[in-house]
Formats: sequence, C-alpha cells, structure tokens
Amino acid sequence: MVEEALTERATSVLLADPCFQLRSICYLLGQPDPPAPGTSLSAPDRKRFSLQSYTDYINAEELAQVEQMLAHLTSASAQAAAASLPTSEEDLCPICYAHPISAVFQPCGHKSCKACINQHLMNNKDCFFCKATIESVEDWDKVANTGTISSAT
Repeated sequence: MVEEALTERATSVLLADPCFQLRSICYLLGQPDPPAPGTSLSAPDRKRFSLQSYTDYINAEELAQVEQMLAHLTSASAQAAAASLPTSEEDLCPICYAHPISAVFQPCGHKSCKACINQHLMNNKDCFFCKATIESVEDWDKVANTGTISSAT
C-alpha cells in the first residue's frame, strides 16, 4: 500500500514537471520517436543508443524495471490527458502555459503552477510578476475555496 502511494506520488510529480518528457525514457530504451509531421522515417540501419548495449552497467532486471516504468508513465499520462477538462487560458499557468494554476504566492496573490514556482524558488524568493518577496506559497484549491485571494493575476 505504501509503495503504491509512493509510486503514484512519483508519477504525479514527474508528469507535472514541465521539463519531463516520456521521450527521454524511450530514448534510453532505444525506442524510436514517432516521426514529426512532414519528415521521413529514419533509416532502419541507423544505430540507436540503448541501455541494452551497456550490460556492464545495467542488468536485465533493471532494464525490465525501466520498461515497466515507461509503460506505467505512458498509461498514467494518457489517463490524465483523457480525464482533464478543457481549460480556458485564464486557468493555465501564466509562466509555462502547460499546467493549470495550482499555487498562489503570498502576500501578493499572483498565481502559477507548482512546477514553475518550485523551479523559480530554487534560485529566487521574489514573485515572477511584481518582485514582492514571497513569504509563502499556498495551494490554489485551498485559497480559492476559502476566498482569501487578492485580486492580483
């Protein structure tokens, strides 16, 4: 039960990170990317990187775990995409436009997604927008439900 909860937490964190791409894991496994529209298929004799070639560093069990992780993340990503409701532009993070708003900065009340604010707070303690010193970051759902948000956007 605990392992399942940790797996789901790790899955949600990875899929919420704007920098994470499933293509990276496909690359590690030597799987080709689907061709971009208007491009030709890659030559079949083209040598690809694959963890399978590095048997001194990764064993078959570890490789199977990476493949299992890819399958799990692919499934979770598809389920999340199917379950997500269409969002208006006002509901998207004004920084990355990839994720819904999920965090509110205090005291100024500006909003972004948690992935963007976590990345920003690694190097800076000021609001993206007004440069006020961020004292705390509140969960958007919590603030929206209590009605304690300022009118800043």
